[in-house]
Amino acid sequence: MRRAKILATLGPATNTESSIKALLQAGANAVRINMSHGTRDEHNASVQMARAAARELGMPLSILVDLSGPKIRTRNLVDAAPVELKAGSKFVITTRDIVGDKNEVSTNFVQLPSVVQPRAAILIDDGAIELRVERVSETDVECIVVIGGWLTERKGINLPNTALPIPSMTEKDHIDLEWAMEQNVDYIALSFVRKAEDCREVKERIKQLNRREMGRALLVAKIEKAEAIENLDEIVAETDGLMVARGDLGVETSVELVPVYQKRIIERAVANDKFVITATQMLQSMIDNPHPTRAEASDVANAVWDGTDAVMLSAETASGSYPVESVRTMVRIIESAETIRPDQLKRPVKYSLPPSGRTSQALCRAAAYAAKEVMTEKIAVFTESGLMARRLSSFRSGLRTFALTPSPNACNQLALIWGVYPLMHETGHSSREILKLGEKTLLDAEVVEKDERLIMMAGRLSGHGLSSSVVVWTIGSEVTK
Repeated sequence: MRRAKILATLGPATNTESSIKALLQAGANAVRINMSHGTRDEHNASVQMARAAARELGMPLSILVDLSGPKIRTRNLVDAAPVELKAGSKFVITTRDIVGDKNEVSTNFVQLPSVVQPRAAILIDDGAIELRVERVSETDVECIVVIGGWLTERKGINLPNTALPIPSMTEKDHIDLEWAMEQNVDYIALSFVRKAEDCREVKERIKQLNRREMGRALLVAKIEKAEAIENLDEIVAETDGLMVARGDLGVETSVELVPVYQKRIIERAVANDKFVITATQMLQSMIDNPHPTRAEASDVANAVWDGTDAVMLSAETASGSYPVESVRTMVRIIESAETIRPDQLKRPVKYSLPPSGRTSQALCRAAAYAAKEVMTEKIAVFTESGLMARRLSSFRSGLRTFALTPSPNACNQLALIWGVYPLMHETGHSSREILKLGEKTLLDAEVVEKDERLIMMAGRLSGHGLSSSVVVWTIGSEVTK
């Protein structure tokens, strides 16, 4: 039973219900809708097809909507044809409304001339092309090409070490967020987070738009700016989860620091009960090839060993030639990586933290130790919103965690969380009724056998019953009244 989960991006290569179903059968646990590309009609269809495919397969599925954010991009080129920028040549980025060529291109960022200075670096297409600013006018940024290459339309522009006076949420993002909440998606990813206030504002808007009786869509702060690294602890405190967005992070900082930041981000997330997704170029070569490189396999495995909840596929499944094979490959790599016990790598960070004074932490720690003492690898957690299951997951105890919930929304949302296997479950009122219904759910799912011992636990439950409890349970037992 695989602990680390797989998030697959949908796109032109996976824009039918049959192709999405194939991704889920191959091992995807969640799908990503990238609002930087595609139309509203296409996104509507993707959400509906994903839900339909999951229902047909009888499995939970998380849907994550990734907001575009204030991404700076180049605009159109003559005949939409690529142009070659040669090292040493002059090139202009302008805010004028033009059709670009080998000498100049327009940008969607009208403030560019006011924020860059001479000698500043401008990177295009994830750093494939590098420019150095020579002169700046009211509308034009005149540059020298330092590293040349082929420029195509709508490529990203990065300004490392340049502070940008723009909010993380654009007008388009606000409209897209409202749409996503109408679709009842499970996660909202916020691009280009720089400070804790960015997260607070969006989380509050999510709460205002929330339609769920229990829980809400969870906020994912994408860490891809140097400012976000500087403000990491404050951001962690205000978000529900993090994404190590290694593409822009490597361009905005430096490529050799990305592995260092990845470990730091994952550790801070897990230590603070926040889930974390590792993304970008994990199996990049499989966009065009049926097999990954050895380095890519090691990269995925190291993310698993670092403690990530999920690994993400981007173009591999959105526009690549081998989307299903990419998911299958990632499954095999994760399963192989997870044959190494956590204690062979490092002690999970939660066990080294000082006491927090929180009841939920005491329950999770007690459940983990109880499982070790009675020599079981299984734990069932009763949860209404999914929160207690997420907190138990952050202990990275290696237990097979079955989240028993009466909420279809919580069931879908937990599909993305490390080590958690969500199951729909009838609710009860007394402790006896809750335990026996939980036992029935586990037996019906064929994940336990009669006379098998496991841990049953619950956080705060509405009504009466098993709230704030940890129970060593034998399947088939009777409860003393």
